[in-house]
Amino acid sequence: MDKNNIAYVNVSCANIYREPTFNCQIESQVVLWEQLEILEQIDDFFLVITEDKYKGWINLHQIVQMDSGIDLNFVLISERYVNFYAEPEIKSVIVRDGFCGIRIPFLSEKNGWIKTTFPDSVTGWVETCNLGNVKKPDSLEIINYAKTFIGIPYLWGGKTVKGFDCSGFVQFIHKMFSINLRRDAWMQFEDSNFVSRNPCGGKPGDLFFFSERGQKVTHVGFVMKPGIILHCQGMVKIESLNQKNQLFNEKLFKDFVEIRTFLN
Repeated sequence: MDKNNIAYVNVSCANIYREPTFNCQIESQVVLWEQLEILEQIDDFFLVITEDKYKGWINLHQIVQMDSGIDLNFVLISERYVNFYAEPEIKSVIVRDGFCGIRIPFLSEKNGWIKTTFPDSVTGWVETCNLGNVKKPDSLEIINYAKTFIGIPYLWGGKTVKGFDCSGFVQFIHKMFSINLRRDAWMQFEDSNFVSRNPCGGKPGDLFFFSERGQKVTHVGFVMKPGIILHCQGMVKIESLNQKNQLFNEKLFKDFVEIRTFLN
């Protein structure tokens, strides 16, 4: 890959658009330090391929073109929201924001703070307590972690704690457990393993898939327990496909296709 065709995201979260303009549909999102492959440029927008192989347009002011041969030690942000400061103290100027799931370069450590850098070479400091380790895949741990995001609002194209769509939520949770998924619900359906066509089947951490018109899969959510779904529709919430449950959602029941999984 030519180094002139490589760019890195320079803000905590940037939108990927369907067309080279802000006045169009958001297709997906990318996060700080995510590597992009540049295909072409029209005015202030680049057509890029993201790390999860999604293609779309991003504004040039949110990325930095640079050599792909970056030799840095990256660490994971585990705290939901963080600020990066100009100096290792909260009273100093904020230079960036961030959130869980972002990976940042580790440069040095000082008195409970780590120093990092951004693609534009600006440096910043974040408290060490905001860092964490990648979690080991475990069905109950996945569901317990996913439940902590209940109430996060729905955002078309969203895949961060600033707002999720259904497949972005599923992709984000799996990523925090070192399982990399493709972006859309129909892609996740294609890539996962069959479990059951019983809406009350499956185990925690498996995935419900749905189709609104009986064709391409259009919605996905987690099996929290048999017949109970944790998903993002309006917001991250719990509902049921069991007709006897008070959280029963008739439309989900009618649109249900099958249960599949990425877990062993």
